[in-house]
Amino acid sequence: MLKNSYESLPKRSKLIWLSGLFDGEGSFGIWSKGVGKKKSFAATIEMADEDIIKRFHEMFGGGFWKTKKKNERFKQLWRWRCVGGRAYDCVDKMIKYMCKRRQEKYKLCSRGQ
Repeated sequence: MLKNSYESLPKRSKLIWLSGLFDGEGSFGIWSKGVGKKKSFAATIEMADEDIIKRFHEMFGGGFWKTKKKNERFKQLWRWRCVGGRAYDCVDKMIKYMCKRRQEKYKLCSRGQ
């Protein structure tokens, strides 16, 4: 991978950068995998830039994979996802750098649910 200015940033600056990207492109919330299934908190981001998605994996752990293409004409997408306590830990670190709307949503997704 080519070196760029991101690699030279201190960890806190990388966190702020990732938080801004997640604020615009990521999502978090409480979901289930079907009717009657257990609900869990999750954080996810998906985009065509593998190196960017890999940065989330390097910073927070969780899952990182290539998605199945829905159509051959579309670009390959990559996804990062954390679930449960690890997802809360990730969003806890990023939330203070996100917009008010996201901060208010996060209050509704408290760990007690």
